[in-house]
Amino acid sequence: MRNLLLSLVSVGMVAFVAACSTEPKGQSQRQALADDSQATLKTMEAKDPGLTDVVNNAYAYVIFPDVGKGGFVIGGAWGRGVVYEQGRMVGFAAVSEGSLGITAGGQTYAELIVFKDESAFHKFQNGDFTIGAGASVVALKAGAAAAAEFRNGMVVFIQNQGGLMADASINGQKVTFHPTREFQND
Repeated sequence: MRNLLLSLVSVGMVAFVAACSTEPKGQSQRQALADDSQATLKTMEAKDPGLTDVVNNAYAYVIFPDVGKGGFVIGGAWGRGVVYEQGRMVGFAAVSEGSLGITAGGQTYAELIVFKDESAFHKFQNGDFTIGAGASVVALKAGAAAAAEFRNGMVVFIQNQGGLMADASINGQKVTFHPTREFQND
């Protein structure tokens, strides 16, 4: 019975995440996400001024202004963000995460994925991208960017925005890229 319940919840979470579109539906929603992304990046840079150099010296980055995470035993997270290459907006991204283990609570956070070079960014562009145990993930605080190390050409910065969550589970993030020609920040 317990396995059946876990399977049903898992299928439901996968269906929910699959139903969430990578790109916002109208021009006003795309503009709002772009504005939120830039405001979030400025907030993160204010918290750690060294982050500005990391972003400016990187080939590309993805900023997720609001990722929601929650669960009890089985958990999940989802958020939508904007992709920038050489300082120019080139598309949208969605991040999703599933977890199984000791998980309880809910939280929201902002996430910044920085790609050191063109090669790392093209790996991201060429299909679904997974952030697993081999990734360098840094909790953002003053001075964190100076100590951050790129692994596999990328580094991830997380800034907690609220909530409380206990999490000792097995999980990984999947990031999906959707290029767009309709909406450019020129």
